[in-house]
Amino acid sequence: MKKQQNFDPNNETFVVNNKSKVPSWLKILLLKYWTAGSVLYFFGFGLGLLWASTTNLENQTIYLAVLLILGYCLINEYIVKPIVRLFKSSNDDTYYYNMINLKGTKSFFLNLGYSIIVIIPTVIIMSQMAAHGITLDITFQGGIDPFSFALVVVIIDFIYLFIKNTIMNFIKKRKFNKDNKIKNEEL
Repeated sequence: MKKQQNFDPNNETFVVNNKSKVPSWLKILLLKYWTAGSVLYFFGFGLGLLWASTTNLENQTIYLAVLLILGYCLINEYIVKPIVRLFKSSNDDTYYYNMINLKGTKSFFLNLGYSIIVIIPTVIIMSQMAAHGITLDITFQGGIDPFSFALVVVIIDFIYLFIKNTIMNFIKKRKFNKDNKIKNEEL
């Protein structure tokens, strides 16, 4: 197959081949799924020595949740958000796939708050799923696995993004209608 190499300086897009026809929402979904699974794998399992010495199961769950919140915040802030911004083009605005679109320390602390409202329900859901033996784990060992965890995180993230985007679209539509009403009254 012949490679296409088109560059339009006005459009600022560069098409290399047919693989770039994969929609950006699918790339972002896979990116978020992979990073959520890696948060559990690296922060939950990797830093598990921090809570392994405690004997109380409630303390273990709290330590796990705190580690996952910090890990999800860091990975979302410094990996997912910049990559999603790279997917932005003139015909595809990918900013609405991020909950927080600010920069600097404000973004980090807002992302920390967002991580709390994503991870806490995820840990509760995963605890209930593990208690009932429902997992996507291919080894069937039970417990919390990265595949199920990532799926639950992506679903919860999608629900929050849907709510945010619906509210933002309503505000934009209301502002547009208000501006048009003012223009019509001036004429």
